[in-house]
Amino acid sequence: MSLSYWMALLLLASQNVGDAGVMGALFVPGLHQPHAFQSSDKLRGQESSTIPPIRSAQSRLYSTPYEASFSDDDDENFIRNNPFEAPLSQKGPLAVSEDTKLVIGLNKYSHDTTLCAADAATGEVLFAVSKERLTRKKHDGGNAASLVETCLDCLDLDLSSVERVVVNNHHHRVLPMERDQDHIEWESGQGINGGAEPGYEDEENLLNSVPSKLELSHHLAHAYSAAAQCPFDRGLIVVMDGMGETYRTMLNAKMNNDEDYTSDLSFESSFQCIPSDLAERSRYSNFDWREGESVYTFQKEADGKGLSLKPIFKRFVEEKTPPTLYNHGFENMESAGAVYSRASSHIFGDWNACGKVMGLAPWMGHVWKGQITAPMLEDKIMTGTLYSEEEDKLFEINRRAISGTPHVARNDPDMFNDEGEMVRKRKYDFDDNEEEEEDMPVAARVDDGLMDLDDDVVTKKKKQLPTSVALDAISLAYRIQIDLEEVVMDFVRHFKETSGESNMCLAGGVGLNSVLNGRLHRELGFEKVFIPPYPGDDGIAVGCCAFGLFENKELPKKRISSSSSPNLWKEPLSPYLGPMPTDMDIKAAIEEAEPWLEVETVRDNQRRFDMMARELESGGVVAWYHGRSELGPRALGHRSILADPRKKGLVRFINEDVKRRESFRPFAPSVLVEEASDWFELGDIALRDPNVSPYMTLTAQVKDSKRSEIPAVTHVDGSSRLQTVKKEAEPLYHQLISTFFKLTGVPMVLNTSFNTLPSEPIVETPSNAIRSFMCSMGSIEMLVMGDYIIKRKQANIRRLLGEGDDNKVLTKPINPRIAGPVTFESSLTLQGNINKDTVSAMPTTRIRMPARPMHSDKGNDWFELLDELEAEILSACDGTVSVQDLMNGFLESNEGDLPDEEYSEFSNGLLQNIINRLVRLYEQSFISW
Repeated sequence: MSLSYWMALLLLASQNVGDAGVMGALFVPGLHQPHAFQSSDKLRGQESSTIPPIRSAQSRLYSTPYEASFSDDDDENFIRNNPFEAPLSQKGPLAVSEDTKLVIGLNKYSHDTTLCAADAATGEVLFAVSKERLTRKKHDGGNAASLVETCLDCLDLDLSSVERVVVNNHHHRVLPMERDQDHIEWESGQGINGGAEPGYEDEENLLNSVPSKLELSHHLAHAYSAAAQCPFDRGLIVVMDGMGETYRTMLNAKMNNDEDYTSDLSFESSFQCIPSDLAERSRYSNFDWREGESVYTFQKEADGKGLSLKPIFKRFVEEKTPPTLYNHGFENMESAGAVYSRASSHIFGDWNACGKVMGLAPWMGHVWKGQITAPMLEDKIMTGTLYSEEEDKLFEINRRAISGTPHVARNDPDMFNDEGEMVRKRKYDFDDNEEEEEDMPVAARVDDGLMDLDDDVVTKKKKQLPTSVALDAISLAYRIQIDLEEVVMDFVRHFKETSGESNMCLAGGVGLNSVLNGRLHRELGFEKVFIPPYPGDDGIAVGCCAFGLFENKELPKKRISSSSSPNLWKEPLSPYLGPMPTDMDIKAAIEEAEPWLEVETVRDNQRRFDMMARELESGGVVAWYHGRSELGPRALGHRSILADPRKKGLVRFINEDVKRRESFRPFAPSVLVEEASDWFELGDIALRDPNVSPYMTLTAQVKDSKRSEIPAVTHVDGSSRLQTVKKEAEPLYHQLISTFFKLTGVPMVLNTSFNTLPSEPIVETPSNAIRSFMCSMGSIEMLVMGDYIIKRKQANIRRLLGEGDDNKVLTKPINPRIAGPVTFESSLTLQGNINKDTVSAMPTTRIRMPARPMHSDKGNDWFELLDELEAEILSACDGTVSVQDLMNGFLESNEGDLPDEEYSEFSNGLLQNIINRLVRLYEQSFISW
């Protein structure tokens, strides 16, 4: 067979290669017989089957990579494979002295289970991480066993090193439950409640051997998370979230003199309470009352050894519905945060999508095609004040706009064409591009020996107009955002005036609303405002740890000796407190995915940053993974996806192709702190402290003269949620942005969190990073991890076919090899009319391969194959079968069934289909060669 013949077929095969692999290839009929290269029982005669492992035990991947007790009794060659556990012969990068004693703070059994650990003697925070980063389940809750194991492994300590634990769970008390060991074991045996999750009865979770165990109420923990590290000595602390501790929990502990539990009722000083007759009303309530909004004042002692913190106001909200309902009946509560979250559920079906509501609100007032715009909701949802019981100032909620059929459940005719076919997958896909826009091309590698793609071929993207339900969602988002701002601004202004304090800390989930935060900074006249990088419930662990270290001068009963208490934190904690991957960890992860990657080692920082800056300047998207991970929901440069803020088209491209989410969502800039005032309207706050937003906590307006220069980070209303980057705090990130600044004249980069799979949190381990990068299917051009520049390797079809790089020299073909054990599952769908004997069976085959680098253990771990041909090809890829062998096997089974002229056409089409499927399986990391 001539070389020109093979190349002609190769060209045909490459025509179906797209961003997401080979799609739309035709099924070749008549290929259902068993062949010499595979056993027929792999696909038929059973619902599912598993091909034996090809990879060794040493190359296994785990979805929970920090397990401290990996073992496999059935495999003598199994190697313990915790990515952040150092070999026995050397200590890890975070290891501390073996005599170090720890104070650990925990938020557990609720959402956002998190740990924070500090040196009991010095107060230095040594480690902090959220459970979601380990399990890959966003906002994951439950027990803390895996967190404690990971922490102790990274610090090279054991349970005997833990001196004190402080915990919180705002749904129920923790310590009384955990002391009942028999009941814990019973629940575990039954697999119910906490026992439904592994680790519940483990000592790493219960920590019953720890000498001192304390419990702190929810809003107090929030308050400590901010006050203990803020850069001023006294001020106001405002805590606002959806719901906090129950009143009866606080009261019961006080009445029973529970010295292990501290709440606002533990203080001798009185505070304003709404409702003022709470004690009486709670006696007759069907359910309980919960913390809604709280205000505290604090002062740090002059010697730096003590913290005086006390409540001055607390508003409780009634549980309107049984706490056994969905999410404890949270959506029916009347805190400002709960009402905002109710709007989030109404629009997106997710109570924890408040950030998306905030990003949707600025679209109010935008006009598409000169006439399409969202209608204004005139009736306010929230009115009145949060701090007064006077009749004309009472806080009231109008639920009309957040009741009835939620927007997320509405069927919108705009999503269907005239034939009733769904043509839009998402209700909220729209943007502000007024013209048809060329698709952002994924750069195709055209190196010798790789498949050629035509650089001149680009597709057009249609303008994205909002659906009817999207316009209504914009209206609701705008209304609830404006109402929240008005109510909270009034609330904070009132306590600034009545307390006389000139500085403020903000904590609780409402503190994640960066638009509100920007107004609090600019408009209320505070000298300083501090919002930690984790105002939500992941910050509870930090607050609990701070209480365990410093306690409180205002409390009548001390559990911690002042003489043993360390000095207070002198400055805000670094947000980079997670595990530290070593070069060996990164190399091991790269090795697991080596067949699909091109890797270049670049040890020199500036050379590496030059390469990154040039990639960004050319329109490429770069993922950056380095150092310790951030605590909190924002990516602050250590686990980030970066892009050029000058290119407007990147907004849709990153939303749709990289992040796979709604296209209306904005992106943030990371800007050099010394240049920020030239680009953003920061007001007087920048004069007092230029580093106004190191944790991406506030939104500011882009200056009018600059908006056209950075459209990719300028939202539709001209706003931008910025991160200011200071050289002293983040030297590497500052150096990268400075390099981009020299190249383009723009002192910032677009920064979004490094996660490309829906509902997954930010990547944590090197393996997470490679998996997320590979699952972007080429939309992320470059992954920079430590000292390594990583790109996707294109499927080298010439090597697969045994063709030389010069199109003349023939080499030995490389045989495709399966990446690991694979399970097949086949099903049939019957279509047609059985009465008219027109029923046809549509077979579907899907596969699961946990060993492949792109595998997910989150319920979407099955991959649907195109057809039975693809299944048979995959099952034959054992490293001994070539493309020619595949061809021969299929041709032999059909020899004599077709006339000569049809047989030749069939042979040509067969090669195209085989190659298409091999490339598709390679791109999805099921096979390599």
